Amino acid sequence: MIHVVCGPIGAGKTTYAKQLAKEQNAICFSEDEWLARLFVPDAPEGLLREPMEVVGAWATEKYLRCRSQIWQVCLQLLDADTSIVLDGAAATKEQRDKIRQKAKDSNVGFKLHYVTASVELRHKRVFERNEKQGESYSLEVTPAMFEFTEQFFQPPVGNELYEVKIIET
Repeated sequence: MIHVVCGPIGAGKTTYAKQLAKEQNAICFSEDEWLARLFVPDAPEGLLREPMEVVGAWATEKYLRCRSQIWQVCLQLLDADTSIVLDGAAATKEQRDKIRQKAKDSNVGFKLHYVTASVELRHKRVFERNEKQGESYSLEVTPAMFEFTEQFFQPPVGNELYEVKIIET
């Protein structure tokens, strides 16, 4: 089974994904954690002060590499009849459709989980997370990054709503 967790920034996706993985006896993959450990330490100095186009171009290529490697591990787990929880790579319908197709190609089930909260609460969480750098922190989110992701995220609509579990945090 593939569980996909989507939602806007600061909604609580990673916290929910880790909880879901425990409940389902599944393995959780968080893209932000992979990016933070594999690439952020080597990011160009001052990257977060650059325009979002520059930050986005740098991060997108790294996210794609993470997704590719995560999927290779996921295939092995699915072959071993182990469920997975994907936290990330699901901000758009196109991204979610690609994962749906991968589930179909792998002959496994697919479940979409949509985690959401008010923009005010999410904003507060994100910038508190930056300060505290606690368990759910993986990388710094600037105000420009927050605004960019607000414009980029596409909530499930239409046919997606038939299969989605909605979690208000």
